[in-house]
Amino acid sequence: MKIRGFLRYYLSGILVYGAGILFLTTNNYYSSFLDPATKSILMHIYAVYFIASPILFLIGSAKNHKPALFLSAVKKIVASKFERMELTNDERNAALFMAVKLFFVPLMINFLVLNYRALSGSLNADFALTVESFITIAYPLILTAIFLLDTFFFSFGYLVELDFLKNNVKSVEPTALGWSVALICYPPFNTWFGSFVPWAPSEYADFGSSYITFIVRLGILALLALYLWATLSLGAKCSNLTNRGIVSTGAYGLVRHPAYISKNLAWWIMAIPIMSITVFFSLVAWTFIYYLRAVTEERHLSKDKEYLIYCQKTKSRFVPFIY
Repeated sequence: MKIRGFLRYYLSGILVYGAGILFLTTNNYYSSFLDPATKSILMHIYAVYFIASPILFLIGSAKNHKPALFLSAVKKIVASKFERMELTNDERNAALFMAVKLFFVPLMINFLVLNYRALSGSLNADFALTVESFITIAYPLILTAIFLLDTFFFSFGYLVELDFLKNNVKSVEPTALGWSVALICYPPFNTWFGSFVPWAPSEYADFGSSYITFIVRLGILALLALYLWATLSLGAKCSNLTNRGIVSTGAYGLVRHPAYISKNLAWWIMAIPIMSITVFFSLVAWTFIYYLRAVTEERHLSKDKEYLIYCQKTKSRFVPFIY
């Protein structure tokens, strides 16, 4: 029975993740969007899984095995001819989480590759203790390092689900609205939305005076440091659209949505030099999307009693002691 279970889990993982790799490397959009290094990393990750998954099974990390549950869900869906189907909670979560993985894993790894390349290219620059040097060298370097760390943690979170990390998926966002407002913030959907609501903020906006630009960029870095603190607070639980255990410490002990408020405040500041009626309403639209992300996440997480207790302790959504 043990051998039969092992073969089921092992072959399910090889089949599901292999199909995902095949899709990402042959789909027209992803074949052009993904960096060659990203494709290589995905293939290496698949090879590691091919070798390591038997070990994970033997040490008992195969319970609620997502690929096997996903195939079980697909089998039921096909058998029902896409009419009324009765999936278990585990099957439903597995199917949704496979969709989360398929969308976010290549995206985060691609961002990680690009950030690493940008950081590596700027490390050899000669830095001096001047305002101009900070603006042209230190600021881009720190900015890239923040995004590099952020995408590393999210790449890891989407890829790895292990008992000892306490990051097993408890539930996945079940609503179309929750998925829509999350996905619209990432390629290719943000590009499509940007054709209607143009993106205005620039991380390298110039504020006229070198000293004013220096001060403002320090403020932007402070906000993005809060954003990174939120990521580090999540740790191995980094993942959109999922409940992988409630985090109530670190940045999340301050407000319930530290990443969203810090990013949006930074974007408003970045857009100041080119502020206009069009830019203002564009920012309002994007801010509203992140507000909806917060609302739908809270609605999803509120099904977890731990989250309700957390909300009683951390009452502020965005601004401490205010809102």
